[in-house]
Amino acid sequence: KKRLPKDNPVQRYKGLGEMNYQELWDTTMDPQTRILRQVTIDDAAAADEIFAVLMGEDVESRRGFIQRNAKDVRFLDI
Repeated sequence: KKRLPKDNPVQRYKGLGEMNYQELWDTTMDPQTRILRQVTIDDAAAADEIFAVLMGEDVESRRGFIQRNAKDVRFLDI
């Protein structure tokens, strides 16, 4: 099992406002390393549908979605 060195801990943020200037630049704002993607109305509608399935009360829909997409690692947020 790999472990991170103690001098390089993993940090998680609930929002960009929690980061200091340098962390925000290094992870989000630097034009040399950032990737910009345009979000369209169609993207928002699709996201709303998925959100409704994943957060809704219909357990069978959620289970089906997870089973259909479990092997598609493109959508993993790591």
